[in-house]
Amino acid sequence: MHGLIFASLRDYTARELGETDAARLWAGRAYHTGRAYGDEEFHERLEGVRAALGRSQEDLQRDFGVFAARTTFTGLFPDYFIESRDTLTFLLGVEAKIHELVRATIPGAQPPNLHVRPLGTTGVLVSYTSDRRLCCLLEGLVLGTAAHYGEQMELEELQCMHRDDPGCVWSVVRASVDYPGSLSPT
Repeated sequence: MHGLIFASLRDYTARELGETDAARLWAGRAYHTGRAYGDEEFHERLEGVRAALGRSQEDLQRDFGVFAARTTFTGLFPDYFIESRDTLTFLLGVEAKIHELVRATIPGAQPPNLHVRPLGTTGVLVSYTSDRRLCCLLEGLVLGTAAHYGEQMELEELQCMHRDDPGCVWSVVRASVDYPGSLSPT
């Protein structure tokens, strides 16, 4: 797991618990953003944060994903966020623009495999496979990216590894906005 994810989880922990409690929880643990670490270690860190917050693992991953997208990744890849202009464009290019860069520059880094393809003109299908099985984290990253762009997306989970499917698949569609009566935006 990329050290940046550990650093982001540490920042998230400080936001949720306060700096003093976060420092206690992360005592003796330092992660460098230019290195990769074992998946087991990340799962241990997630479990420690989950226990400290008293949340389900799914809720923790989702909330952390939103946080990471809105803070960590917007700061690390500002040009890509600007260039993309919206959530769907961002998702369509994330594998080529971010994951390939991470694989090329961080020895041992293994980002998840994402396959994103258009779904009509208002959505995409996102396929995710990873032995880490952090599909709720990815869901949060999508929601956080949408929040960055001020968009609302409807996610529907079509397949999930946790239900013994070979991978996770979501439809991600721009939420329609209903206007009362005959009023519409101009």
